[in-house]
Amino acid sequence: MPRRPRASGNLRLAFQRPETCLFLMDTPALRPRFTLLICVKDRLDRLRSCIESLRPLQSEATGELIVACDGGPTSLRREAGELLNAPGWTSTWVDLPAGGPAKARNAVLPKARGELILFLNDDIRCEPGLLTAHDRAHRDRPGHAVMGNTRWAPEVITDDFMHWVAHHDSFYYLIPAPREATWEYFHTMNLSVDRRWFDELGARFDERFPDPAFEDTELGYRLCRDGLRITLAYDAVLYHVHHFEFDAYLEKSRMRGRSARHFLALYPELAERILSEYQWQAKRMEGVRGLLRRLAGRLDGLEQMESRIAKAFLEGYQEA
Repeated sequence: MPRRPRASGNLRLAFQRPETCLFLMDTPALRPRFTLLICVKDRLDRLRSCIESLRPLQSEATGELIVACDGGPTSLRREAGELLNAPGWTSTWVDLPAGGPAKARNAVLPKARGELILFLNDDIRCEPGLLTAHDRAHRDRPGHAVMGNTRWAPEVITDDFMHWVAHHDSFYYLIPAPREATWEYFHTMNLSVDRRWFDELGARFDERFPDPAFEDTELGYRLCRDGLRITLAYDAVLYHVHHFEFDAYLEKSRMRGRSARHFLALYPELAERILSEYQWQAKRMEGVRGLLRRLAGRLDGLEQMESRIAKAFLEGYQEA
């Protein structure tokens, strides 16, 4: 009878000392390909839809899921437990005091074991092929960040305003060169980054941004100055499942304005690039030209909404 092979020294050590298993599992050869990192607050219904859309992706790549709960109610973890305990990838839930998405992501990044960190929102629905497309883009362009193709879910485009949002709050069509993007597209909704940018360069989100606005853009700007390049993967599709009422969108614009003020305090050289479009939009209804357009009936409802949104952004900017 042939002799049974003896376990290697490392394997025998892992069985004798269970705490060694974690070290062995974190070696590069045994890491999952992806860590999917999601920040949540209190929206269990959206998180449920998001996680359900992830299940078909488990056949595309090895992965793990980390959910960072940014000050949500204590009941949320219990209610989400059934979702996270379902068969599939390893899932980790981390309860954190409220501090904003930048602080929450920084807190859980050291727990990530994947070769690639894929940042997602909780109000999204992933399409099959998402991980395959991200993986292919990273293999084609090693070291690049990969920005997926985020679209507004058709079911939330129920009125003229959401139709406007769906066509003006996404900017992928503005990218001039095929597959190449600038730091403005570093959005943590459908973005994967090689873990080495975090491990070797110590990249972290700036925790002085308390709101979900510009905290990702700021990190993208810093990393691109350090040599990061961003590839757009058009076939890495997910849908943003979030319907906005107009007043809620105005408040979002004010929040973005407050964050922009802090961003430009750090990088004043970008002021014209960030503010000029909002300033132009806000002035469309002002002065003699705006009055004449209104009297002539040439300033329609959507144009007026655009102007109010721009004014809300600038109001937030001045308030900060």
